[in-house]
Amino acid sequence: MANFLDTIFPKSCAICGKKGSYLCNHCKKLFKRALPECYICRKISPDYKTHYECKEERKENSLNHVFVAWEYNSLSSILLKKYKYNYVQSISHTLIEIFIESIKNSTFDKKLKGTLLTNVPLAKDRLHERGFNQTTEIAKRVAEVFNIPFLEDQIIRKDSYGHQSLRDKDERKEIKEGTFTLRNSLSLDEFSSITILDDVITTGATLEAISLVLRKNVSKDTEINALCLFRGRPYYSETSESGSGTPTSPPSSGSFGNSTSPASASSRAVSTSW
Repeated sequence: MANFLDTIFPKSCAICGKKGSYLCNHCKKLFKRALPECYICRKISPDYKTHYECKEERKENSLNHVFVAWEYNSLSSILLKKYKYNYVQSISHTLIEIFIESIKNSTFDKKLKGTLLTNVPLAKDRLHERGFNQTTEIAKRVAEVFNIPFLEDQIIRKDSYGHQSLRDKDERKEIKEGTFTLRNSLSLDEFSSITILDDVITTGATLEAISLVLRKNVSKDTEINALCLFRGRPYYSETSESGSGTPTSPPSSGSFGNSTSPASASSRAVSTSW
């Protein structure tokens, strides 16, 4: 049946349109790997660890480690919009598999040992409109491959706040307390960490709102981490004498590359201007 459908409706790359697959080998190489960084200050950090001083600023809301696979820009936006909003779920298999490969090739895979995986939920109206939650589909496969439990449908989102893609950076920070809640009271102390899966991280406000709810049900020693597919490239508009820049909104688009060069890694480390 699959071969018959492929004959009538041939697969084509969601980005360039080349026939044969939903994501051709050429476009796969255009995904630019994100560097391990502190998700708050956006400076290089081994093992994707949040810096201690940054955690102190966010207090109990902050996450311990946030993994991001690739930089988000115009090309990845095309892919995600076709997956999320045009209901092209066939893209999901290819996207999920290369995401899993990205995790395996990082140091974050060690953080998945002993963790409980969950995902960012959709509000009821958004779920009804879209028909599926893309982060649920991704999380199920990640849980299967890494042999970890997946907590599904336990985190509830009360308000939709409209499409995130239509909100600017400051508006995305405005997530009211109580937006997320747990369906049932849970005992999560048996896990060394809780990992939240999301497709795109912008400010981290959504993940932090979920983290705040989860921390009420875990011991203070339990880490709360996150797995994300995409995040915009950090942009430093100012550079101080000490070499520390001030992150501002990332550019709306940028070019992809196969990997990040040592030179660019160095410039991230000293936060020089982009």
